[in-house]
Amino acid sequence: MFHFRLIELESELLAKELSEQETELTPECEFLLQFIEAEIGVHLAGPSFKDWRGWLTYRRHKSALVVCRGRAFLEGALFRKWHAGLDLPNGLDAITDCRRGFDVTPPPELDHLLVNFKPGARPQIMVWYGENLAPYHLFFQADANGDAEPLLKEAVAHGCIWILEKPEHKTLPDYLKTQEQSQNG
Repeated sequence: MFHFRLIELESELLAKELSEQETELTPECEFLLQFIEAEIGVHLAGPSFKDWRGWLTYRRHKSALVVCRGRAFLEGALFRKWHAGLDLPNGLDAITDCRRGFDVTPPPELDHLLVNFKPGARPQIMVWYGENLAPYHLFFQADANGDAEPLLKEAVAHGCIWILEKPEHKTLPDYLKTQEQSQNG
């Protein structure tokens, strides 16, 4: 158990270090981030409908993407417009921070996915799951090239399903294994 906890802490440190680095993105890396942004479709501080609730994305630095739950917030008294904010009571603050160009850190009370890259000769794309104050859990890693697109889409979809369902009796790796087995078997 102690060894497992140390591995989790190492993952947490690696995720934070990589998300804070300004990694030079290859065209393939940038394409993969844009692909996920387009699949989700709604961006933090973007326009939304009055009763919108769903998934949104936003960039942390240039090379990291956060995927989390969002909802519509009303802005302005005179020109009433609805915008996508984080699914929290203070979600409007994140909209304001995003527009000002501040780094919007995912709050601990909002489960989220972090998509970033491990730099190197062959960059790797990674998807991490973050919840509360627990360390990030790496659950997907692949070469950052065009072949990773369907695998990345599937990993993000599984991560979003996990956030919505979050079975109490399973860990994220166990959940992903059962999903894999049900698709293969």
